[in-house]
Amino acid sequence: MSIQFDKVGGPSGVGGDVVGGKSLSRMFAELQMLASDNAKTKATELMDAIKKRQTDLKDSYIVKNLLKELRPSADYKPVNINTKTFTDSTGKKRLLKDWMKDHGYKVSSSGERADEAAKKTHMNKNIFLGIQKLVGIKTTDVFLTNDDIKAAIPRITTHIESLSTDTQSQMIRLQDFMGQYNNYLQGAHRTTGDGKQTLNAILSR
Repeated sequence: MSIQFDKVGGPSGVGGDVVGGKSLSRMFAELQMLASDNAKTKATELMDAIKKRQTDLKDSYIVKNLLKELRPSADYKPVNINTKTFTDSTGKKRLLKDWMKDHGYKVSSSGERADEAAKKTHMNKNIFLGIQKLVGIKTTDVFLTNDDIKAAIPRITTHIESLSTDTQSQMIRLQDFMGQYNNYLQGAHRTTGDGKQTLNAILSR
């Protein structure tokens, strides 16, 4: 029995018609592999995004609880958080004021608050700076008032709820991409296996 070979050195007709030197089954398998790689890339990117959201979620809980602890003290006088730190979800020490700034919360230094007070009262800024200096407050010190904390806690709560809902949605999308990856990969292997079986059947005649 004679066997005809196509342009790429394979038996012609194995796995279907030959197009441009490739069998249709081989082309189909390559497309499925491309689709599986694409699904894998999207799943990996989504996993990284979910990890970041989960980290932000845990840190938000930590900061919310810390602000609740500071609130009783703020009932009597503003709380100096210039050096106030917390241990984040990765075990690292972070400044509370930096976390709040990074998340869009207004955190003003004593110097900035003196500016605001001067504008509101139409008084000289140096008067407020002098008062701060007398009680040992530096212009770079950062304080949270009771009103600051009252405003921040509900915002963080809303942020936590939004992160939780978004993470759940992303998890569903991740499962979808992983399912696509497995299906495309299995399809490619199945197509390749069918082609090999056909080749072995022809060669064994």
